[in-house]
Amino acid sequence: MLLVDDDDTIERRLVPALRRDITAGQAVLMVVGAATAEIVRDRLGPDADALQWAPADGFYQRLGFTYRTFDHYLRRQHARRQPIHVVAEPDLISDARAPVDRTAAYLNYEAMTNHRYAGYGSPITCIWHRRHHRASIIDDVRSVHSHELTAGGGYDNPGYVTPGAYLTAHAQTRLSPAPPITDLSLTLADLAELAGCRAVVADWAARHHFVPAAVRQVVLATSEVVTNGLHHGHPPVRVNGWHQDDTLIVHIEDHGGRPIAADAGYRPPAAPTGPAGLWTARQLADVLLTHTHGGRTTVRMYFPHAVTHHTLDIPP
Repeated sequence: MLLVDDDDTIERRLVPALRRDITAGQAVLMVVGAATAEIVRDRLGPDADALQWAPADGFYQRLGFTYRTFDHYLRRQHARRQPIHVVAEPDLISDARAPVDRTAAYLNYEAMTNHRYAGYGSPITCIWHRRHHRASIIDDVRSVHSHELTAGGGYDNPGYVTPGAYLTAHAQTRLSPAPPITDLSLTLADLAELAGCRAVVADWAARHHFVPAAVRQVVLATSEVVTNGLHHGHPPVRVNGWHQDDTLIVHIEDHGGRPIAADAGYRPPAAPTGPAGLWTARQLADVLLTHTHGGRTTVRMYFPHAVTHHTLDIPP
């Protein structure tokens, strides 16, 4: 990781590291914002052409797809025996007014990258700006990265926490109460009622100006989680939906009271026909949170209009 205090940090820490890579013949992929790209290009001059540049929005989409897209890219480089240093700058700014803390949710994925990407042989430097996030988020950023890039090079981070420990500590997300009156309120006792639930959710999303492709994603994610609740929880399964600004929020609850594994849905199914409910839902929702308390198991999903309508280049 590279923690940025100001623009000079990019010049003092990142640019020398990139020069070392260029001299050594190490391929580098830059997935960074415009401001960072401008500094790097200005300081490196013609040498910046030795770097590979990718538009940030080609990788940074909804959170689950960001994780999956980087995984697909690194897996492909590994298969070609072409390791590459990826410099990535998450396009996240903490906003206390937002319906959900996307940054905190993203860090769960970033914790998993240490396990998932380790076998690909490609180093990754993640750039995080202190001025964009509160101190507790920066503490969590430190927790999920095993190395830090400083002016003297990289060094082992003594505060690093393993993915399993980090996810376990953050799995039980405290959810704000649902509003007393919601747009949707459905109760399902068995799978025979699932078709009706899909139809109601589809109509709701369409009324909030979600185009058909985005509607299908909201419906599929809801269907997967409801099916999980009916199969693995205890009916009835309750579905509530409401909106905050342009974000649709789907809240699904069953009465099984079975805690959801901390890493559930962060790994793709082991086989094409294996169970994929939470994995699929995490790909379709921008943020998916879970909570188990008082004999109830809850999944809450967030679908921001702009993010859900982003054209996805879905890797296989």
